[in-house]
Amino acid sequence: MRTKLTIFLLLFGILIQPAQSAFALPRADVTNDQVMFDFPNTATFSATLSADSNITSVTLEYGNEQQTCGEVVAKAFPDFTSAKDTQVEWTWDMRQSGSLPPGASIWWRWLYTDETGAQFTSELKTATWLDNVHDWQTISSGDLRLHWYGNDKSFAQTMLDAGVEGLRRNKEQAGLGTDTPIDLYVYPNYDDMKDAILYEPSWTGGMAFPEYNIFIMGVSQSDSAWDQNTVIHELTHILTGHFTFSCIGSMPTWLSEGLSMFSEGELDSNAQAQLDQAIRADDLLSVRSLNGGFSELPDKANLSYSQSQSIVSFLIKTYGQEKLTQLLVALRDAKPIDDALLEIYGFDTDGLEDAWRQSIGAAPRAVSAQPTSQPTPTFVPTYVPVSGAPLAVTPTPYAVPTSSFTDAKPAETSKTPFILLTIALVCICLVILIVLGVAILGFVVRSQNQKAGKK
Repeated sequence: MRTKLTIFLLLFGILIQPAQSAFALPRADVTNDQVMFDFPNTATFSATLSADSNITSVTLEYGNEQQTCGEVVAKAFPDFTSAKDTQVEWTWDMRQSGSLPPGASIWWRWLYTDETGAQFTSELKTATWLDNVHDWQTISSGDLRLHWYGNDKSFAQTMLDAGVEGLRRNKEQAGLGTDTPIDLYVYPNYDDMKDAILYEPSWTGGMAFPEYNIFIMGVSQSDSAWDQNTVIHELTHILTGHFTFSCIGSMPTWLSEGLSMFSEGELDSNAQAQLDQAIRADDLLSVRSLNGGFSELPDKANLSYSQSQSIVSFLIKTYGQEKLTQLLVALRDAKPIDDALLEIYGFDTDGLEDAWRQSIGAAPRAVSAQPTSQPTPTFVPTYVPVSGAPLAVTPTPYAVPTSSFTDAKPAETSKTPFILLTIALVCICLVILIVLGVAILGFVVRSQNQKAGKK
């Protein structure tokens, strides 16, 4: 029986083979398929498409590899001449769409149809979004890859070692790790780094792109410790951003920046002195105000970073690394920060501030009798750590200005309009009363006259 079944299957396979071939899609005939970069402005895709009949429609599908909530495919429809062999070209202008980070992977393919209705799809191709001007070199350790130019290998090894140390600290202190490669692009100076990214602040010293597992930085050229701390700081943003990635949740800024500052180590003397002064003067910022964007004022922005480091340090040293990891998981699951804190620690944001203030010897949190609105948490990327800034540059933390820190007093509302309105209303009422009085009096007089006439 088994022999007969085998023979039947072989014969059935021979019979259906021509049918399968008949329904196979035509093979795309694409040559000179390439992308040319005018970094960091544009990426121009081009190719020669061929078919047995005139080509009637062409579509370019393209995109980049990143962590997203769903598949993202962009489509472009380049101009072309209908023919059996036609040249196509289309330019992706980053100045309009926003630039990708250096090192991002771009993919593309061509889809076209001829006049017989036959459809063709070219092979998927990829390229790395990076300039071809500099002689980039690469060294790696585990899942960390460092790319650099303009410095010797010993410098690159020092920076790579800082990254490895950053991975170790984050694993031990916050339970953060990576299962995918992380790429660091190190520019020999800040100007070169700024030239690689469009529309970024002029003071930018480092940038993290968690959705791409990429971070970039410029070298101070004067302070090796600063450079190494920048590696650790931005690497922490990659780890926290990747670990807590959510399409509907958000992480408070004090936690994100606090973790990055904590991974660097203790605050430097200047930052610690500023924090101590704020404690003595009772000028600390409320933790709720640090949920969203930090102030654009340098002093308050720096204090925001120092406070964030102190708050995270308090959580880790008091309650342990495991609870902090649980907090990050809760935020990844889109729980609001107050709900997550209550679930993990037993207090909300205000309770956290009370406990933290007590631990550092600060005055109790001021409680207002009137409810006040709180800023909506927003993602604020960090571009440069604030501790140990070299004298050669004076970067300040990137911040979105919020109304929480304004020193301006609200303008006094003038009472004149209200007085005038009151007088006007009184006058109107008096006029109405007079009119009514006259009408009533007239009615009474008329009634009396009518009675007198009847008599």
